[in-house]
Amino acid sequence: MIQLDVPSILNEDFIVNAEPMQGFIFTLLSVCGTIALSGIIYGYADHPSPSTKICILGQKESGKTTLYKWLQHGKFVQSDTQTSTDEYKEFTYKGHRIDSGTDIGGGEAYFYEYEQKIKECDICIFTFDVYKFLRDYYYREETWVRADLIYRKCNEGGSQKRLFTIGTHLDMTSFSNNPSQAINRVVDISSNQIKCINVFNSSNFMVADLRQSGFENCLKKIFN
Repeated sequence: MIQLDVPSILNEDFIVNAEPMQGFIFTLLSVCGTIALSGIIYGYADHPSPSTKICILGQKESGKTTLYKWLQHGKFVQSDTQTSTDEYKEFTYKGHRIDSGTDIGGGEAYFYEYEQKIKECDICIFTFDVYKFLRDYYYREETWVRADLIYRKCNEGGSQKRLFTIGTHLDMTSFSNNPSQAINRVVDISSNQIKCINVFNSSNFMVADLRQSGFENCLKKIFN
């Protein structure tokens, strides 16, 4: 049997030489760790998480600008002016980077911009005034026309953009305390509109009061 001379292995020279070797290894590991961390940070700086391109389209005075401001500030911000064309810079909503874009008005004159905006976006949000929709037949017809146009463009060429519909001004209706009833009523009224029924009869259709914190539920559904 071979016997190892432990004292000869753990002699003074070995111990003396081991201490600086341990220091060297520790320093090497520290340098490697720093380089790796720097690489991660550098890589993130060069390739940050992708931003989301959104477009909000819909009827006049249906809360499109208010919705943009909700996203930018995380709360209701009064907006009484009628929008023509407003540019906004990139911002972050609860960790989601929202790409820069343009807030356009709701008049028919802006219809020609719909196709390009939908083509460029990741998420399209269609807004209409649910109070006017329930009361005014002509407003309903105009809403259906826009809904059909937006739905077709979102699904053109099999692109299937993420599309959400929000009926605003819920607080002015008799369903202010029962959003599900308002949704059912809109779906029922629109049931014979074959072309745009998918805009209203889906899990992506919501109603809201833009002034209330409950509107956050709509945004959570969109950016979940």
